[in-house]
Amino acid sequence: MDSKLVGVFLLALVSVMASAQEYTATFNPGYKPELSSDEGGFWYQVDKLEESIKVSPDRITDPALNNYVKNVTCKLAGEYCPYIRVYILRNPHFNAGMYPNGMMHVWSGLLLRTTSEAELAAVLSHEIAHFLRSHQITQWRKLRANASAAVFADMFLTMGLATLGVVQGAMSFSRTQETEADLYGLQLMVKAGYTPEKASELWEYVYNETKNDKSKEKESVFFASHPKSADRMTILAKKAQELRDTGRQYETKQSEYVANIIPYYFDFMSNHLELQDLGRTQVMLERQSAAGFPSADIAFFYGELAKLQTDNDAIAIEQYKKSISFPLHPAAAYRELGYLLTKSNSPDAKNYLEHYLAVAPNATDKDMVQYYIESVNK
Repeated sequence: MDSKLVGVFLLALVSVMASAQEYTATFNPGYKPELSSDEGGFWYQVDKLEESIKVSPDRITDPALNNYVKNVTCKLAGEYCPYIRVYILRNPHFNAGMYPNGMMHVWSGLLLRTTSEAELAAVLSHEIAHFLRSHQITQWRKLRANASAAVFADMFLTMGLATLGVVQGAMSFSRTQETEADLYGLQLMVKAGYTPEKASELWEYVYNETKNDKSKEKESVFFASHPKSADRMTILAKKAQELRDTGRQYETKQSEYVANIIPYYFDFMSNHLELQDLGRTQVMLERQSAAGFPSADIAFFYGELAKLQTDNDAIAIEQYKKSISFPLHPAAAYRELGYLLTKSNSPDAKNYLEHYLAVAPNATDKDMVQYYIESVNK
């Protein structure tokens, strides 16, 4: 059969499933398997992994941010909320995941891509749906049915935080499971009052972002274990319309989301730039600017982006100057201006560097900045 016809057939089949199915959890709140069972053994291994995450230097423990993400999770998870523990991890990639024992991880790179509470809810509800449908233990059993894979499966859960993405990739869900998670996730979004169309819009954005990446990082970590077909976006958009109650108002809560992320935005975006994914960064900044993230920070990161590109120092200088033109701006803009202007022996270089030290007297790089100031004087 022609591949296009196969795609049409599958789309029609899944659409029928979507229209007829109302998803529910496969276990009751507070469920815990017997330790002697294979599921209990898996929980035991994941519990050990969770212990390492609790003390990881990559864990972001700020109470305000954790409370915010946890509250969104609870709106979606309902009576299962007390049994879910959320860990926010410093990692610039787009990813989130959940495990059968109730451990959820959310990466800082995800919080840079979502620009509203509804978009964050789209990701969290998808992962909660995998949890409520017991998808991961199903995949775990399939993996362990293969003797050689079983050795690998036992090994990577003992390797700690660095393997979280590997765990997800190794236990990639089936098309049916992904459809369940998508549609069950939409049910959870609608029940919580979030605009359901934001799910398909977000997946489409993240997929398109990867097309702008010219670096070696060709694949989103999330999409390494989740499908990214156009059919999926179509099904999500169609189902969102079906689930809507015409007599109810749904919210995106964009301003609330931006307000909660702004205190961490500069730090998270600085971490992302270390990847030097220039194409992705361009797309991200355009989206973040439209969403209402601080103009001074946006201009600063446009400057950082230009600095990473070839022969774009003039544009970088222009963007750093734009950044400091706003009443509230990052002190680092003065430092970067000073560094760039030392290349042309500009007399302004010293002034910008000295101003940086004046506004950031406890900067960890003050010795290096002082070195540049002295070099300008020579």
